[in-house]
Amino acid sequence: MKKASKILLSTLLLSGMLFTMRVNAQESTPTEPQSESTGMGALLFEDITKEKFDSIVPNTIEINETRTDFVNTIIENENSLDGDVLTKAVEKINGEVQEKIITLFENSGYMDTLEEEKKAIIVEINDPYFDYDVMTVSLNADGTTKYSKEITIKFSKEDNYSTTDETYVKNKVNSIKFAKYGDMDAVFTIYNLGDEENANKWTEKTYDFTKLLNDNSITIKTSIAAGGFGGGTPWGMIMLLHFYKNSVLYESKPIYNLGAFGTTLENGTPVNMAKLEKEDETYKELEKELSNRGLSNIIDCYELTAYGETTDNMKVSFTLGNDYNGKDVQILHRKKDNTYEIFKTTVKDGKAEITVSEFSPFMIALSDGTTVQNTDASPNNAQTSSMDIVLYSILALGSIVGITYILVSKKKKEIA
Repeated sequence: MKKASKILLSTLLLSGMLFTMRVNAQESTPTEPQSESTGMGALLFEDITKEKFDSIVPNTIEINETRTDFVNTIIENENSLDGDVLTKAVEKINGEVQEKIITLFENSGYMDTLEEEKKAIIVEINDPYFDYDVMTVSLNADGTTKYSKEITIKFSKEDNYSTTDETYVKNKVNSIKFAKYGDMDAVFTIYNLGDEENANKWTEKTYDFTKLLNDNSITIKTSIAAGGFGGGTPWGMIMLLHFYKNSVLYESKPIYNLGAFGTTLENGTPVNMAKLEKEDETYKELEKELSNRGLSNIIDCYELTAYGETTDNMKVSFTLGNDYNGKDVQILHRKKDNTYEIFKTTVKDGKAEITVSEFSPFMIALSDGTTVQNTDASPNNAQTSSMDIVLYSILALGSIVGITYILVSKKKKEIA
C-alpha cells in the first residue's frame, strides 16, 4: 500500500465515511496482493504460512552485545538495590533483535512501517539466566500467537577473546566431578546429624566455589538463578557459575548449591540422611512389615540417598547410644526393587552395624526376644580387615539416632 493511499484512508476513517477504494493502474502497479481493510502491510499476515515465516526468520542473529557484558549484568543485578539492571539489559537485546526481524519482514513484502505492524512481532529471550543465548520470535494475530520460532543469539566477539583460552576453560570445567541432584550438577555442604545450629546458618554463599578448580588463572563468579527451597533435607537453591579467563567469560554452568544432613563417602559422593516421621507412608509400610515379622519396638526410621557413585559393600553404623549396648536389634531395609532384607545385629559401643550395597529406607527396632533369620548376603565382614577402610561419622545429639558409614569396596556402582 502506497503512502498516499494510507493518508487518504486515514482521512476517510476520521471523517466517519466508508469508501471502497480503487487504485488506477497508471498510479500503482503492485507486484503483490494488497490489504484493503486491515492495514497490515503489502501482504496480509493472515496469508503467511509457517514455512514462509520460518524462511524469513533466520536461525541465528548477531547482536552488538558481548556475552561477558551480558553475564556481568546478571551478576550486577543480584547485588543491585533496584533489581532492574537485568530487565533493562534484556529489553535492550530484545529490542535490537526485534528491529532486525522487522526489517527482514519489510524486505519480504509482508510489512510496512506502521507501529501496529511492528507490535505483531514479539521477540523474547527464553531465560535470562540459563538460556540467554536462545530467543523466541513470535507472530501475533488478534492477541494470540500464530507462529513462533526459536533462534540463537550470536554475541559479538570480544577483543581479548581467544579460542585457546576458551578450549582450556571448557576442558577444565568439564573435568570437575559434580554430584548429581536429579539430572543436574550439584555441590553439597554436609552437616552432622543433629547439628541444626550450623545448618541453620547455611546461605547461598556457604559453599566456596573457588575450590572446584585449582587454577588461579580462572575466575569463578556466581549469581542466584532461582529462589531457595527447603522444608526438609537437602535444601538450597540453583546457582549460575560463570568461568572467566583474562576477564572474558568462556563458560556458564547452572548448578544446585545444597545443604544436607549426612556424610561424604571416600570417593566424594554425598549421602543424605532424612528422618522419616510416623505419618510418612514409607514409615507406615516398613512398620507394617516389621509387625508381620513380630517386631513392634521401633527405634527410628531413615531414608538414605546417595548423590553419585557408591560401592558394592558399605558398612553402615547406626549410633543408638550406650543404653542399647548388648541388646539385639533388627534393621529392616527396603531395597530399590521393593523387596526387603532384614539384618540382625547386637549393639556394641552404642552402634549397630550392617553391610549394604545400596541406600534407601531403613527402620530399626529392638528384637523383643524374637529370633529373625539374618538375610544379609553381603561378604563376610572379616574380609574388611585387609582393606583400606575410611571412616566417616555423623554425630548424634540428645536422643537423635546417628549413623556412620565405612567404605569397604573400591568397585564402583552407578546410582540413578
